[in-house]
Amino acid sequence: MAKRILFVEDNPDWRLLVGTALKDAGYEVLSVPGAPEAFLQKNGPAFSLVILDLDLGGDNGLMLLQHLKRNHPGAPIILFTCMEHDENAIEHMLKQGAQRYVRKGITANLVSAVKALLEPAPSRPPEPTEDRSGELLF
Repeated sequence: MAKRILFVEDNPDWRLLVGTALKDAGYEVLSVPGAPEAFLQKNGPAFSLVILDLDLGGDNGLMLLQHLKRNHPGAPIILFTCMEHDENAIEHMLKQGAQRYVRKGITANLVSAVKALLEPAPSRPPEPTEDRSGELLF
């Protein structure tokens, strides 16, 4: 079963570009243009992750972040923005409940951030070691 992602982005070009990249990566994506549509998503199947634009054409993404944290507990949130923020501002936003901050630009960076949060790293087999008898142990 594909992991479900809620993508909140007011720019239709970004919604299409990112939505397509995430679907190609095997995720189910619901793209919505703003806060009102995101508010309506509280009574459906659970989302595995939320991607949230910070500047939603007048709506404050950080205020929406708090709503999403309450209504989608356990779903990591990635802040996705073209705005410039210094390290202190980014740290403040992460303390408010976001797990990642990704600047718009290279879509592959966002897909990598999504995979890092949703797909556990593959476990490596143990390195063989040699015991005192000279046999390899695993």
